[in-house]
Amino acid sequence: MQVSIIIVNYNTKDLLYQCINSIYKKTESIDYEIIVSDNGSTDGSIEMLKTTFPNVRVIENDANLGFGKANNIGIQVAKGKYLLLLNSDTYLLDDSIKVFYDFMENDSNVNVACVGGDLLDEEGEKQPSYGNFPSVFDSISQLGFYKFYKSYYKNKVAVGVINESESIKEVDYICGADMFLRKSLMDKVGYFDENFFLYYEETEMSFRINKSGYKSVLLPEVKIVHLEGGTQKKENESLFKVQEMAKSRKLYFQKCHGILTALIIQYISIFHSIILFIRKRDKKYLKYIKINYNA
Repeated sequence: MQVSIIIVNYNTKDLLYQCINSIYKKTESIDYEIIVSDNGSTDGSIEMLKTTFPNVRVIENDANLGFGKANNIGIQVAKGKYLLLLNSDTYLLDDSIKVFYDFMENDSNVNVACVGGDLLDEEGEKQPSYGNFPSVFDSISQLGFYKFYKSYYKNKVAVGVINESESIKEVDYICGADMFLRKSLMDKVGYFDENFFLYYEETEMSFRINKSGYKSVLLPEVKIVHLEGGTQKKENESLFKVQEMAKSRKLYFQKCHGILTALIIQYISIFHSIILFIRKRDKKYLKYIKINYNA
């Protein structure tokens, strides 16, 4: 088996159908399997898979286990030399998997653990496809200081970067929507830390990839539609997602940089929420202050 495609699903039946359908339509000359790790969906996803895509292997988790843990469960049964972790809200525009595979099979790329492609919204507009590792400098910059070095911040500091070049480039981390992994290296590095329920799990894993001396690479030739990208800002305004973001951000810094740095980041986030409340007089930022304090 050349590639195992693992998709985590939680009540995204229609998107999941579109994603899997695009894989079957666009993928050629590759021996692959599709594994769906379902987090207790109640929207008919399981029935749709069994009826429409009988060759897809379905893992029925009995609860919403989160992105990282559900992926890990799929990885445990995967048979492929490579793993493609694909979000259910993506769909392929071309034979992306073959491009990923050929790149990884090149002898000059044996030290590459992860590759990803350019992410687009439905209108073809680019979305963040990769990022720089989170830092204290980034958190301070978000207080408003980034305005003094916008170009440098956008390319060298920001945790989410929209690719503006067609050149292959080494990056800190690939967006979790489309991570093509070399299984032999990842078995050494380790997969997702299951303490992360939502957010930062791919960033922390990529930090370990980098620390182990391996590379993450962006292949702009590959174009994948990611529907979440266009609505991410709106969805992140829900208190649940703000809470998960705060918890995962603190956990990331604690694991990668130590408890002192994690506390510094936490208090910068609190200060940022205070500034936003003063500027906008929106009471939701008072809730954000409490969420960041309790993270």
